[in-house]
Amino acid sequence: MPKGTSLTSLAKTEKPRSTVDAIRRLLGYLWPYRRDAAFAIGWLVVASAATAAQPALTGLVIDTALEAVETGQGPGVLAWPGALLLTAAVVGWWSQRAQILLLGTAGQRALFDLREEVFATVQRLSISFFETVESGDLMSRLINDIETVNSFLSQSFRRVLGAGLGLLATLAGMLIVDWRLALATLVIVPIMLGATRLFGAVARRAFRRRQEAIGDVSATLAEELAGIRVAQAFNRTESDRGTFAERNAANRDANITASAVSSAFPPTLEVISATATAIVAAFGGWLAMGDLVTVGVVVAFFGYSRSFFNAVSQLSSLYAETQSALAGSERVFGLIDMPTRVADAPDAIELGRVGGRIELRGVCFAYDTGPQVLHDIDLEVEQGTTLAIVGATGAGKTTLVNLVPRFYDPTCGSVHVDGHDLRSVTMRSLRRNLGIVLQDPFLFAGTIADNIRYGRAGASDTDVRAAAETARLTELVERLPDGLDTVIAERGTTLSTGQRQLIAFARAILADPAILILDEATSSVDTRTEALIQSALRELLAGRTALIIAHRLSTVRDADRIVVIDGGTIAEDGTYGELLAAGGAFARLHRSQFID
Repeated sequence: MPKGTSLTSLAKTEKPRSTVDAIRRLLGYLWPYRRDAAFAIGWLVVASAATAAQPALTGLVIDTALEAVETGQGPGVLAWPGALLLTAAVVGWWSQRAQILLLGTAGQRALFDLREEVFATVQRLSISFFETVESGDLMSRLINDIETVNSFLSQSFRRVLGAGLGLLATLAGMLIVDWRLALATLVIVPIMLGATRLFGAVARRAFRRRQEAIGDVSATLAEELAGIRVAQAFNRTESDRGTFAERNAANRDANITASAVSSAFPPTLEVISATATAIVAAFGGWLAMGDLVTVGVVVAFFGYSRSFFNAVSQLSSLYAETQSALAGSERVFGLIDMPTRVADAPDAIELGRVGGRIELRGVCFAYDTGPQVLHDIDLEVEQGTTLAIVGATGAGKTTLVNLVPRFYDPTCGSVHVDGHDLRSVTMRSLRRNLGIVLQDPFLFAGTIADNIRYGRAGASDTDVRAAAETARLTELVERLPDGLDTVIAERGTTLSTGQRQLIAFARAILADPAILILDEATSSVDTRTEALIQSALRELLAGRTALIIAHRLSTVRDADRIVVIDGGTIAEDGTYGELLAAGGAFARLHRSQFID
């Protein structure tokens, strides 16, 4: 896959996979549960055989009854063929029940594994992936498309096997009872196969387009819901409704097309089935008139003909469901196969607790095929140093800092921690040494304690309370009805920005990182909250290496060093007082903030 390919562009350009390859890959998830699947298939064979025997046994009952009438025998002669017919029905019922339970269980286990793999894929993908993908389309793949796969693994696959084996068993029964009537029934099978082939090609495209249209609608909904406040503030709700209406109309048309394709095939097969029944009736009647077959055989073939084309009709409807599942599986597998740009090297080593010395050697960076954002950066940050990074918007500050947790890899040059090139160590061990507080901290639905404990799984309640106290959360917690156990909404929407920020600091404190990264962590809070954060920082930064991106220059007065980023390069490097005295870029930034 070319570098820079996004999930959205992939959905529009990816060619459909081979049907055989897609089915093989789907069934691969059933392989770990092959024992249950094998038993289920065994029961399917038994059920198919029992079902296929019933028309022949029905014919036998009829012929025995007619013979009894002609010879004057009593109804007792019907006991044994009737018992056989009842036995076949009971065996068919029991085996159907067994195979439904076994294959349904195996299908749900396979789906569990698929969902686990998809979630693991989402977790491993690089940050750059989520910057290019529409969240709604991603959610559509994770929910709608996987649901179509669920339908296939837990239901459609079993029904396809059942209908297929039933078709073969019925065909075998027909040939055993009378090969001439069997051939007469099968005369129109080539027509049926041709219609099925044509339908399959059209249906696959229709269902794939339907899944893409659902993804477009989901993406639009997600974006509009996230931006509803902006839409209302700028009075754009009417125009946004128009945009959604266009996507919704495309989704409607795609669904109508898919429904039209689905609804066209069953009636076609009904006509074919009726034609076959007419052929059996005419040819069977002619054979019976010549005493070449018995009446029971003709009646049996009416049952066989009905069973045969019922199985074909089932397969046709299941074929539509299978095409829908394959279209969904293509989109799911497209996500699973998405390469990650930042991954552990095969020989990556585990980092223990690091000291915190950071070094950038000749680092440059560009997003995808865009222009370079960083140019030949050389920077050393000694262990325990607090380094502030300042500069105008778009200068490259956040990009530079994002190289340290390895959210991105540099286009050229290298980043080192304690002398280790970050590409030579595992990301998991690297990030165990990091704590990050962002400008807009993300809080999860749950309690405040849960959100703080996110920094270190398994931390005790005592540790959580200590982190909250260090982060100056005591006043907030005392005002809440359940203290640290107070439940907050997703993203912490019931809290103020400052309160969310303090919780994020408590999370970072609990993680006890060797390296702390603050990305404009105080730029969106009021001065009182900023004072609380600055007080907490004095304790948090003790003995740690810190990289602080700051918009408010007053917050970096106590930093050990300050570097000024301008146009993707380091324009200045020094202490607060040195840079002010130099009268350069930092002094100009300072004057622009304190002009009055």
